[in-house]
Amino acid sequence: MENERDHPAQDMRNMGEDAAKSGPEPDDQPPRGREPLFNVPFAIVLVVAVTLGIEALVEWVFDDATVQALYYYGGFIPARYDGSLSGETVSALISPVTYAFLHGGWEHVIFNDIWLAVFGTPVVLRIGGLRFAAFWVLTSVVAAFAFWLANIGSGALLVGASGAISGLTGAACRFVWAGDGGMRDPALSAIQRRLSVVEALKSREVLLFIAFWLVANVVLAGLGVGVPGQAQAIAWQAHLGGFLAGFLLFPLFDPVGKGRA
Repeated sequence: MENERDHPAQDMRNMGEDAAKSGPEPDDQPPRGREPLFNVPFAIVLVVAVTLGIEALVEWVFDDATVQALYYYGGFIPARYDGSLSGETVSALISPVTYAFLHGGWEHVIFNDIWLAVFGTPVVLRIGGLRFAAFWVLTSVVAAFAFWLANIGSGALLVGASGAISGLTGAACRFVWAGDGGMRDPALSAIQRRLSVVEALKSREVLLFIAFWLVANVVLAGLGVGVPGQAQAIAWQAHLGGFLAGFLLFPLFDPVGKGRA
């Protein structure tokens, strides 16, 4: 009886040894891991830190006079270029970039920084930090002057990173949906080929996203964003200008190109 009980145990040991030698069956192989969704590059973290830091200073440190001066001289005002404020040379030179780092409250800056992390990450992973910085400046400037074109001579104040972030969104439309990466795997998306303008506009995913983006801007256009000292509506002109700049001019910054990396 003792030997009869030993035989099944010996058989099980033999089976375990055979399994260990042969390795796991194909179905048992662990799936390939994906890159984490929010593997955020340093360049994005830096912009987020700067915008949050400025907002913290505005809310908790600076007095009212300092805040008013910061927004007046750092914000973009169309009248500086053809109206009563045309003599403000320094602000006219720097404000098409500095306005993007000022925001109208915590909700404004947090919303922009989340959008930046989502759509800026694949762009930075693709083009690198230095090209990203140049691309940010270009789309900020184009967005600002799109706002100027719709508000020539106006004293309206433009602040917020939405124009530059819209540019990153437009850039992402040129490659994120060109393969299997999508928004779930920014590292994979970053090495996919770049779609031509025609290919992008024929892509169902790109068209659906652009439609969503346009509807979101129409809905938000009527909502106020609290800039210290005044009410500021959503600057849809800046959003549209930034998006078009990013969508059309991205190939100038793209080291990957149309070929698959």
